[in-house]
Amino acid sequence: MARERMMNPDDAATEAAQVLDRHLSRAERGNYVGMRIVRDPDPRFAFQFKRNAAATLARYTRDPRFTSREGGLTRAELQPIFDEWWKRFEPYRLVGGGSVYEFDGVVRFDMNVDEAEFNEIAARERWVLPERLELIFSPPRNTRSIDPALARYVRAFPRQDRLPAMSLLALLGGRVVLRDGCFRLADHGDAGEPLVIFPRDTELGLDPQGYMILGRTGEVGPRIGERITWAGPQGYSEADPSVKLLREKCGAGPIVAIGGPNSPRRAR
Repeated sequence: MARERMMNPDDAATEAAQVLDRHLSRAERGNYVGMRIVRDPDPRFAFQFKRNAAATLARYTRDPRFTSREGGLTRAELQPIFDEWWKRFEPYRLVGGGSVYEFDGVVRFDMNVDEAEFNEIAARERWVLPERLELIFSPPRNTRSIDPALARYVRAFPRQDRLPAMSLLALLGGRVVLRDGCFRLADHGDAGEPLVIFPRDTELGLDPQGYMILGRTGEVGPRIGERITWAGPQGYSEADPSVKLLREKCGAGPIVAIGGPNSPRRAR
């Protein structure tokens, strides 16, 4: 019985709901929000209206496979909020994704920065966010980037200033090496040894055997010089201050963004 309640309504109910949805979109324009599946506890289609939901639905159907919900806003009312604030945030590379949520009556954005980083920009730009805009922030950035004992060997340890908007999952690999104070990707075919930029939370430290490693405090990550793997490909932005520093300290040329690095050696 519990398994049946987790299933969606059957094909007949779905077809009837789609017909009613199209009719309500025309007949109740401005009041009708949309339909969705609810489980109360059995699966049914809920038709949502901004006001007088039960009475409005009863004028069109008394089908027990359907129920009503009240609240929310129409997409037409929420879309301008999405469009305006996406345009405001995009030049600052703040948004990884977002959508209009009619049933909740809000616009939500997934942010590429944490709340403190966002608040600094928002205060500078004097942004006043509308009530219907909700922001989901990234976790606070790992502020520790490099073991002080290693700083004299490294010209730059570049870390991206934003979480990637999209994480691709192709398994990539190579050897990250340190040449003349700059991190490069060795054995990269015709591209030579491109410069490397790391994820925003990566640290450069030492493992118990004294090898230089990539990881976070308390972790024993992959060693510099050994073959590592990561999910990608990852992108990067020339507007990132770390990219500008990397080019200043290590020169021009191609850059490869390394995703979260893993060690096949340690996995074995």
